[in-house]
Amino acid sequence: MRSLRLISLITFCALSLGACSIYRVAVQQGNVITSQQLAELHPGMDEMQVRTILGSPLLKDPWYPHQWVYAYSYKPAYSGTEVRKVVVLFDKDDNLIGVQGDVKATAKSLEKKSD
Repeated sequence: MRSLRLISLITFCALSLGACSIYRVAVQQGNVITSQQLAELHPGMDEMQVRTILGSPLLKDPWYPHQWVYAYSYKPAYSGTEVRKVVVLFDKDDNLIGVQGDVKATAKSLEKKSD
């Protein structure tokens, strides 16, 4: 009888401790920019055309009105956070002149995640 109680107690404790694990969720935030979207961009496009392809920018700095920032972060459940940033530059006439930042890294990492 005593061994049955001991076995029951050990089983109860093991099951209780197993329920204490923490479930973590992968968190994705920001603008997802793919290589296909970047391939559609070309110099001379106006702001509306760029906004149609990439979506609204995450940050439109009032001190740099001709610069849009598209930021993206991905935090898997049990590893480090990946952060990517793409900056789209316009001239004084609001025409696209270039793209800077993690363009290649963003395109490669997002293609791997979408497969």
